[in-house]
Amino acid sequence: MHAILRKACTAVGTVGLATALTLASGGSAQADEGVWHNFTLEVEGRAKFTGKYKFNPSSTGHGGFVVQGSVCDLKADGDGVYGQGQVEGYGWSSKRGDANGSASGCGSENREIYDPQAIYVDRGRYQICVDDLGSDTCATQSWKYR
Repeated sequence: MHAILRKACTAVGTVGLATALTLASGGSAQADEGVWHNFTLEVEGRAKFTGKYKFNPSSTGHGGFVVQGSVCDLKADGDGVYGQGQVEGYGWSSKRGDANGSASGCGSENREIYDPQAIYVDRGRYQICVDDLGSDTCATQSWKYR
């Protein structure tokens, strides 16, 4: 039993040492930085976002959550469509709508959502919404982690 615990502690120590060496040499413990991930959100039959997201490294832009894609009004019913991003510790960003109001068609989204007091953010998410009567109807992405 004692030998098993010693091997387990050695393995954990080796992993910790590898991480420390990576960080000390200027590397990053975040293996997913700068990698684009495709995603789609839809408010059924009314609005759709098709695009991608990534987390910028701390040395790029503001180290934020970057979203690019199309914000589309699928119904042209007079209700506007918009997208918003959010990072940990902050509310939703300003609204970016499809540029043609409530007509059918798409607008574009391309922005970095970030924490102005940090060199990078750890998590972010995006939502697409229909500006309808009462509280808006939204489809919200689950939190994405660096």
